[in-house]
Amino acid sequence: MIKKIPKMRKNLGLTQKQLADLAGVSQSLIAKIESGKIDPAYSKVVQIFQALEKEQNKEKKMVREVMSLNIISVKPGDTLEKAVKLMRTKDISQLPVLEDGKCIGSISESMVVELVSDGDRNFKSTLVEDVMRSSFPTVPANSLVDAIADLLCYYSAVLIENKGRLVGIVTKADLLKAI
Repeated sequence: MIKKIPKMRKNLGLTQKQLADLAGVSQSLIAKIESGKIDPAYSKVVQIFQALEKEQNKEKKMVREVMSLNIISVKPGDTLEKAVKLMRTKDISQLPVLEDGKCIGSISESMVVELVSDGDRNFKSTLVEDVMRSSFPTVPANSLVDAIADLLCYYSAVLIENKGRLVGIVTKADLLKAI
């Protein structure tokens, strides 16, 4: 693991002195570690790797930078007609189903299309709770965008929380805007 330090440092374009400053250690310690002349204390290795990781993530965006603060949602007792009108007027393709500030399910335009194609003539009066699917995943607001990119391959949205409270939502469209 310690042998990875020189390569990681060079990949980030850092000198030994710059890494030492970032990690709060001496440049000579970095030089000795990289040359294999010293077996450093675990705490020093942790400091160095934390500095390298922080530097790697410096260029990456945080979820809170790309999320939409306005979470447009429906309640379980709302009708699909209301949900469809909301999706149409807000130009969105999915909605979380919220109850008491918690996500308990989701609905999407593709789900509504399935209902229509199945010949459900009364779908407009159907309650959201009767047809909703599983809820969107939730991640902390201090997560990296990279972490939710994988989730968006399988879900149409990811909810963002801070201290147990929903504070935003990220959709595939939000992710594309952030690129």
